Formats: sequence, C-alpha cells, structure tokens
Amino acid sequence: MDESPQSPQRGRVRESHVSSPQSPVQFVVGDILGVGHRDRQWTTYVWVTDQSGHAGWVPDTYLEMTSAHEAVAVRDYDATELTIVKGEFVEVLEEAGGWVHCRNSTGVDGWVPSSKIEILTDA
Repeated sequence: MDESPQSPQRGRVRESHVSSPQSPVQFVVGDILGVGHRDRQWTTYVWVTDQSGHAGWVPDTYLEMTSAHEAVAVRDYDATELTIVKGEFVEVLEEAGGWVHCRNSTGVDGWVPSSKIEILTDA
C-alpha cells in the first residue's frame, strides 16, 4: 500500500478498537472498481466492490471516477482494520477522512478511527 511521503507520526491509543472480521476490499493501481453510495457519517468514503467481489468503504481520493458507478484505482488500498488496545503506541502512517492507517509495535498495520488515536508531538 502507498504510504504518505512524510515520516510516520507516533500516536497513543486512547480507546481500544476491534477490527472487523469481514474480508476487506483490496485493490492496486489500475484496477476497475464498482462504485455505490457515499457514506453518511464518513462523507469522503464511498462503497466499492473490488475485482474479487469484496466490498467495503474506500476514501474517494483513491479513486478516479470513470462513470456514475465505476472507477479506476489511482492508489493501492487495503481496507483491513487494526485491532488496538488502549495505552499502546502506534505509528500513524496516513489519515483519510476520519480514519488513520497505523502500524503497531509488532509491524501489523491497518485502519482505525482517528478519534481513537492521540497524535504525540515531540517536546
């Protein structure tokens, strides 16, 4: 998955989050995707079906719409969520529409709601 060009930020988990057990939507640059409706809570996310038939929410910045219900991927994406525990530290790799892509201390990465992470600043 593409990561933002800046160095990861350090964050502390302020509230635990358990990942979804569903198979996540995944795609790479150039994949053709089916596009459905926009999420009402996370308004920058749209419902997408990948080439394997998995469906899920995707930030609209990862897509270039080619018609009303089809898009081409402009970035690699994996919607896997990360299970986190209050008090643990993570690297924050990217933010997209109220969610952050994080990596934990064992090297596992995934998405969590940004409200559950406190970004730490260097003192």
